[in-house]
Amino acid sequence: MVGASEDGKVLPNTQQGPVLSATNTEFASDLLSAANTKFALDLYKRHMSPADQNIFMSPLSITVALAMTYLGARGETKAQMRQVLHFTDVEENLHQAFTHILSALNSPDQAYKLYMANRLFGEKSYSFREEFLAAGRKHYGAELEPVDFV
Repeated sequence: MVGASEDGKVLPNTQQGPVLSATNTEFASDLLSAANTKFALDLYKRHMSPADQNIFMSPLSITVALAMTYLGARGETKAQMRQVLHFTDVEENLHQAFTHILSALNSPDQAYKLYMANRLFGEKSYSFREEFLAAGRKHYGAELEPVDFV
């Protein structure tokens, strides 16, 4: 994945070799990791606590939740989300990159198991497009739960 220097610049992971030799999925995953690092630093800067308090957050969990909604975003909403989440460089393969990263985190070869609760909640009276629902299942393992928001 990637790291960040103290001044907020994204640093590539040199343990995996040059990014140019990676497959498209790995390259997209590296770009997504860089985007997530930038978003995490932006988020941290906005929510920094005084020195005597702790802050705990999972930028990946937040980004995954927002990426699931990004599946259905259009127009100005999509443009604003793209900018804030730093998805510009990875947009073409964004959801495939998330699939790759999430499956790598949950690989059976890992000594740990990471559980992420992914679910979309939508107004039960609204008819969602099947391609949106299918993409949520495919890339994030997320079903839509119809909810009465009234």
